Amino acid sequence: MNIDIVFEYIILSIALGAIFGLENEYRMQKGTKIFLGFRTSIFITLLGTLFGVFYGLFNYMPIIIAGFATMLVFTTAIYIEKNQITKSPGATTYVSSMILFLSGMLVGFGYYDYAIIIVILITAISFYKREFLYFINSIHKSEMIAALNLLIIAFVILPLLPNKYIGPYDFFNPFQFWLLVALVGSVFFLQYAILRISKSGLLLSTAIGALITGTTITFVLISLGNRFKKVGKAVAYNIVVTANIPMVLIQALLVIYILTFSLKIVYYMTPIVLVSIISLLIVYIKGRKYMSIKSERPNTPFPLVKTLEFAIVFFIVLSVSRIVGAVAPNLLVVDMFLAALANIVGAAFALGSLYLNHQISASYTAMLLGISIFAAVIEKGFIGLISKNKETRRLVFSYSMTVGLALLVTLFIQYHGI
Repeated sequence: MNIDIVFEYIILSIALGAIFGLENEYRMQKGTKIFLGFRTSIFITLLGTLFGVFYGLFNYMPIIIAGFATMLVFTTAIYIEKNQITKSPGATTYVSSMILFLSGMLVGFGYYDYAIIIVILITAISFYKREFLYFINSIHKSEMIAALNLLIIAFVILPLLPNKYIGPYDFFNPFQFWLLVALVGSVFFLQYAILRISKSGLLLSTAIGALITGTTITFVLISLGNRFKKVGKAVAYNIVVTANIPMVLIQALLVIYILTFSLKIVYYMTPIVLVSIISLLIVYIKGRKYMSIKSERPNTPFPLVKTLEFAIVFFIVLSVSRIVGAVAPNLLVVDMFLAALANIVGAAFALGSLYLNHQISASYTAMLLGISIFAAVIEKGFIGLISKNKETRRLVFSYSMTVGLALLVTLFIQYHGI
């Protein structure tokens, strides 16, 4: 091994030990009793590096064993002394010492990039210990239950399900269905977590929720407006500007592109995208001063029933579309219109599947996706009519219908004669 490289490894191990040691010294100055200071941390990483270098020179496994045995004796002595003084059985110092030694050894092996990451991480964890404890103490039982349920759904049940299509016309895939449940549940949980931490306004809450389903968020906003009459305009503009036009467009384009990776479809969607953006800017300019109001977080971090309802609707849309595409392709226009009224994501996913199976062309896919977007936009207008607030009804219905009409005219001009 080159002597210059060995010297660089030694310098790096000293620097890594100093990073962790400085953090501990800082906490010592704040009154925390720590038995792993600046010099000790440097000594441990340097020791690990030297054992790693010696192993690289002689390729003799007992060197590694001797290194860990030496470190075991050293850290055990520190641990015993710590317990005698603090009367605390905590093993943080013991574990940190072993990790520092391992990081130094990784430097000696030449894997210094991993060593840097490990030292920075354990330094951050050590420094933010109080914040971690405060965060853990602030967790409610319902939040812990929701997190565990979500982990079981995503990492226990999901891997056990078969990833294959079953039934007539291959209309159902158990793995894909449960994957959707896991993804939707994760977004609901993320929405809850962000609003719990940031206590942000209605705009952020609407944007996060609309990533899942703008229809559900529209109902939620209208319910909010019915309870608090003063937020009528805020509810209306949040529905149109956040839950309706942009999220419908984002959901449709993201799903279709991620599924197909087809730039042709995106190209054919350009007129619809431009009209949607122009409409959005006009409405946003008129209503931006009404959109930012306080919003309470959802009652539960993981609404299982609502998540399952969304997943079921999604798969009904997808299954019907697959069957119609195989049996009666001439009815796809009507099918996509009705599907988008239930779920624009499901409609876009169904169209992507049909395109990938070479059942429809890129141009026809874009046209059907445009019809789906039109249906999803005007749907919010009709939902707005159930509001008890006259201002909310007027604004949501008029804006949704106006934008929907602009989209329909654009589709007619683009695809007239097809």
